[in-house]
Amino acid sequence: MDPGPFIQTLSGRRINPLDAAPEDIDPGDIAGALANLCRFGGHSRGFYSVAQHSLIVCDLLDQQGATPDELMAALLHDAAEAYLGDLPHPIKHRSDLGAVFRVAEKQLEAVIEARFALPDASARIKPLDRALLATERRIFSTVSWEWPELDGVEPLELEIEPWLPDRAREAFTRRFEQLEALR
Repeated sequence: MDPGPFIQTLSGRRINPLDAAPEDIDPGDIAGALANLCRFGGHSRGFYSVAQHSLIVCDLLDQQGATPDELMAALLHDAAEAYLGDLPHPIKHRSDLGAVFRVAEKQLEAVIEARFALPDASARIKPLDRALLATERRIFSTVSWEWPELDGVEPLELEIEPWLPDRAREAFTRRFEQLEALR
């Protein structure tokens, strides 16, 4: 068996995230991995998962009257991180390594979009994602210098109590199943 750049997922799947097919993508693997991934590359006061972040983005979009398809896109907007991990934003967007990573990430995002028949809802999701990032930064880190990515972005008026991974995985899975039933 070719060793290649394969990972083993929580469900036991063998997947090459650099050359994935839609049938390789499993919602349970996404929920479990995102629940175990900490935002800010772990540089956070307390563990705060990507799964919980994704649920909050989904909830914010729901408050705007989004369709079930758009809500699914919001819930899964960081799903590629379940297979590739993530790079801290400045490295991802301001380095040669980040440029290569973004190509792999975009390719995997297209596979995930195909797997779940997601619409392009980025115009609605991105502003919420940015506002939530500013909020998370206020809550979970020390704001001691300006991030150019957040110029003009106001934090939301909300507090976040971080969940343990099991709770985040269960909530993510439940929301996914609810949305899937509505689609």
